[in-house]
Amino acid sequence: MNFYSNFIRTFTDLPNHTTLLVHSLAGCPFHCFGCHNYEEIVAGTPAVYKTSEDLFSYLEKSGFLFDAIMFSGGEFLISPLDEICELLQKVRRIFTGKIIITTSGIYQKKIEKVYSGNLTDGVHIDMKLPYHVLDVVEDKQIYQDIMGITPTKKMVDNLLCSVEMVIAHNSILDQVRTVKYPILGDAFFEEIRRYVDELKARYQSNVPYFLNEFLMA
Repeated sequence: MNFYSNFIRTFTDLPNHTTLLVHSLAGCPFHCFGCHNYEEIVAGTPAVYKTSEDLFSYLEKSGFLFDAIMFSGGEFLISPLDEICELLQKVRRIFTGKIIITTSGIYQKKIEKVYSGNLTDGVHIDMKLPYHVLDVVEDKQIYQDIMGITPTKKMVDNLLCSVEMVIAHNSILDQVRTVKYPILGDAFFEEIRRYVDELKARYQSNVPYFLNEFLMA
C-alpha cells in the first residue's frame, strides 16, 4: 500500500491525542464538493510517495512521538481487504497507540471486518448527506453536487448501515462527522443530526457527532 509522502502530526483530529495522520493513495470512489485532497492524493499517484515498509520503519523509530495513528485518504478502505488487514495487523504489532480509520462508509463489510478483528480502535465516518430521506432517483442531483457520484440503492444502504455500525460500536474513539457544505440549507444538517441522535438513543451510544465548518481549499 502506498501513502502520501508527508506523515502529518496533528493535535486536533482525535481529541486528547497526538495523532499521526497517514493518507492512503489508493483512490476514492467519490469526488466530493471542495475536497482538499482530490487533486494531490486521489486524481493521480504523486511521483514521490511512501510505502507500507516506510510507514513501519517510521513507527519503529518515531512511534513514541504520538499515541494514535489515523488512516485517511482518499478512501483508505478502497484497498483490497487482505491488504488492509495485513497492514493493520503489522501496525498493531509495532505500535502501542490507538488506530483510527476515517471513511465515507461505502465499504460497510470492511468496517465490520476491522471492528471484529480488533484492527481499529475507532472509525470516523463522514455522513455527508441525510441519505435516509433522499431518493436515489429524485434527489440524484444532490448526490452528484455533493459527492460527485450517481447513487444506487445498494450504495445508500451501505452508507446507512455503516453509520449505524459506528454508533452501535459505541467507543469514545468513534465519530460521526458532517461537513457543513455551503451549497446546502440548514435543513439538511438538522435532519442528519436528528437521525444520528435517534440512533444514539436506540443503542444508548455516546459516540460524538461533529458538524464541521466547510473550509476552502
